[in-house]
Amino acid sequence: MIHANPVEMRRGRDWLVQGWALFRAAPVLWLGLSFTYLVIAMLLEQIPFIGWLILVLLSPMFLFGTLSVAEKLTDHTLPAEEQPAAPAWSDLRAVGRYVRDVLLRSLRRLFSGFTREDELLPMMVISTLLLGGVVVIRILAQLFKVGGHALPAMLAGTVGPTVWVTALIGLVVILVLEVLLIMAFLYTVPLLLFRREYPLPAIESSFSAALGNFGAFALFAGAFLVLGELSRLLFFFFAFPLDYLVFLIIGLVALPILIGALHASYRDLFGKPRVV
Repeated sequence: MIHANPVEMRRGRDWLVQGWALFRAAPVLWLGLSFTYLVIAMLLEQIPFIGWLILVLLSPMFLFGTLSVAEKLTDHTLPAEEQPAAPAWSDLRAVGRYVRDVLLRSLRRLFSGFTREDELLPMMVISTLLLGGVVVIRILAQLFKVGGHALPAMLAGTVGPTVWVTALIGLVVILVLEVLLIMAFLYTVPLLLFRREYPLPAIESSFSAALGNFGAFALFAGAFLVLGELSRLLFFFFAFPLDYLVFLIIGLVALPILIGALHASYRDLFGKPRVV
């Protein structure tokens, strides 16, 4: 188990600022990665029942590739050809080729984790354990009648007090479980990527780091939890296609900041990566 450095609560805010700075350093690169991931997520969402299961399994692998990009950008070691210059916007063919190139590069980066055979098996273990946790929380959410249209119905006043009190208690329980799951898995991918840690010790180190620095963790993760819940509410309030458009717009900016902030927090808590 790798022990994390103690940090002050305000570092949680600093991680968000660093995430924003990393996004501004290469906006086209990050927008391409975000757009590609969100399109994959929305396509998988259309597959009944198993679509979201596949997305949960793939997401740690996608994080694997994006954290490598964050590390190279932070150290200024990303090759220049990885960020091709934008063409003249009056040349539509050149713009089309540029967009295609950005998206293809993004797709390759997202799936780059599958080409690293040494880390593939540990990552699959992490993905499987994460999926198990998500499934358990989903089942409990259904039992407590949390999720889906429950919260929008509560806010709209279309359900009675008995229903919404039960749902509210269930919502608190589910949010606590989600926070615990995030604490356990937040740093597992960077620990596997940068420290060659094994899955179970990585989970223990991640949970210990988040718990030992809960103030900073709460500021950092809380911002995205609130944003995620807001996105979910807006998704149900808007009709198609506005729901997907809102989801896409928020995700395009939120995801790069999340990756950059996660990378910054990892460096603060566990030191500069030893291997890449």
